[in-house]
Amino acid sequence: MTMQLAPTKPPDKVRVLCTKCRVPFREKIRNIREGAQVQCPNCNKLITFSSDSADLGVQRAFTEVRRIKNGMMLSIHRAGDGGTQS
Repeated sequence: MTMQLAPTKPPDKVRVLCTKCRVPFREKIRNIREGAQVQCPNCNKLITFSSDSADLGVQRAFTEVRRIKNGMMLSIHRAGDGGTQS
């Protein structure tokens, strides 16, 4: 009897590091896009997501979101391929 594991679900949140208080918090992937703003739940600082931001926390969040979205698109493409390879 073989056990099948459920496919791993991609995360729906990424870690963001606040620029002011340096406390990490998690934000939904759909909220992290160019020009979007979120508030730090600890110090209420408004964080603006921009691809040309000098803030390392914002850059890391963008990189993580891009990596997750690319992985999701790759898995969708593979599932639609039907498993056939030439």
